[in-house]
Amino acid sequence: MTLLTLWFSKIMLWLLHALGKNGSALPGLIIEKLNPKFLKAMLNGLPQGVLVITGTNGKTTTTKVISELFEMQGLKVLTNQTGSNFVRGIIATIIAKSPWSGRLPYDIAVFEQDEAHAIHFAELVQPKGVVGLNVMRDQMDRFGEIDNTASLIGKLAEQASDWVVFNNNDPRLGKIGSQLTNAPVSWFGHSQGLQADFLSDDQYHHADKLDFEQAVSDPQVLLTAYDGGGAVFNYQGREFSTKLLLDGSHNAINSAAAMATVLQVLPDTSFAKLVDDLSNIEPAFGRGERIILKNGSEVRLQLVKNPSGFTHSLRLLKLSDYDTAGLVINDDYADGRDVSWLWDVDFHNSLQAIPSIICGGTRGYDMAVRLKYDEIQSDVKIEPADFITQLIEPFSGKPGRIMLFCTYTAMLDLRRQLRQHSTTMAKVGL
Repeated sequence: MTLLTLWFSKIMLWLLHALGKNGSALPGLIIEKLNPKFLKAMLNGLPQGVLVITGTNGKTTTTKVISELFEMQGLKVLTNQTGSNFVRGIIATIIAKSPWSGRLPYDIAVFEQDEAHAIHFAELVQPKGVVGLNVMRDQMDRFGEIDNTASLIGKLAEQASDWVVFNNNDPRLGKIGSQLTNAPVSWFGHSQGLQADFLSDDQYHHADKLDFEQAVSDPQVLLTAYDGGGAVFNYQGREFSTKLLLDGSHNAINSAAAMATVLQVLPDTSFAKLVDDLSNIEPAFGRGERIILKNGSEVRLQLVKNPSGFTHSLRLLKLSDYDTAGLVINDDYADGRDVSWLWDVDFHNSLQAIPSIICGGTRGYDMAVRLKYDEIQSDVKIEPADFITQLIEPFSGKPGRIMLFCTYTAMLDLRRQLRQHSTTMAKVGL
C-alpha cells in the first residue's frame, strides 16, 4: 500500500509541475487523507530517526543550520528546506525526494514544525528528538496566549523518545523541561551579559527589571558574545570564536541551538569543527537572504512576524549602512490577521537614520501610521510591483543597499518581483 501511494503521489506531483504548479502542499494533503500510515511507513527506516524543531522564532534558520552541520559530518539529511511546516508539507517533501523504490536514501530527517501541527505530526511519527527554541507572542488569532503555545511544545516534547534540547533562558521552556520524564533534556542559551538582547515576552515592557532567567547553571552550549561579523560560544568551559554569515542576535542564538542538537545525535563530534563549519552556512531564503540586483545593488530580505523577531531584525540596521528600508506587512492567514503587534516594536531608535523608508503590503498604511507615531516619515506603495519599482528606481544608475522587512506572504511576493531584477537569485520551490 505504501509503495502504491508513493507512485500515485509522484505521478500527481509530476502533473502539477507540468502545469507550472509547485505542488508543495496538495499532494501531501491528498495522501494524508488517503493513507494516514504513509508518513510513518516512509520515515521508520531512517537510522538516526526523526528530529522536530519548533518554537515561535527561528525554526527555518535553525533547521537549515542543523541540517547543514549534519551534512558536514557526513550524514545524508532529509529536511523541509522551504519551511513548509505543516504535515502535508513534510509528506510533499518525502514524495519529491523518494526514489520509485520507496526507500528513503537518508540517515536522518530534520523537520521544522509549526507548534500546533507538530502535535499532529508526533501522533503519526514519534520523533527521536525535539528542539524547543522559544515561546513568544505570535499570531494570537491562531495560537492564542503564549501559555497555550508553551503547552503545545510541552506535549510535543513528551513524545520524544531519546532527548530534548531546550532554550535555557526561556522561562516557559525551563518549567516544561524540569518536568519532563520521558527523555533527558540538554540546554542551550546565552550568558547573563546578553540578557538585554534576549528579553522574554514577560520582560518586553519591563526592560528596566531584567531578571536573568536560566533553567540550569551550565547549559551545554552557551552564547557569550556576538557582533556583526561573528560570535563566541562556551562549551565545556572553553571559548570558541567564529565568523558568521548568519549575522544578528537571533541567528547567534539559533546557532547555539543547532550545535547543541548536533551534539545530541553525534556526541563525539569535535565542537571546534562544528564552530568552523558554522562559519560557512548562509541564511535561509527570506531570513537575512542577500539578493544582488543587476546594477549591483544589494537587497537584504528579512522575515518578521512578531515583536520579538522584528526587534532582533531591526538590530541588523546598526551593523551596516543602508540607503533604504522597506516594511511590507500582509495580513493573510499565514501572516496572522491581527497586526496590532506592530505597536509593541520600537522603530524610532532603528529607523531614524535611514534616508528613505517605504511601506507596502495589504497593511502598508497601518505600518506607515505606526511609524508616524515614532516620528518617522515614509512613503506607501501597496501593490508589490509598484513597491519594488519605487524601491529600486533611485539606484538605476548606481548600486545601493536596501533592507526589506516583510511578513511571510509579503516575502514570497517580493521574491517573485525581485527575481525579474536579479540574475543571481536562488530559486526556491514552494
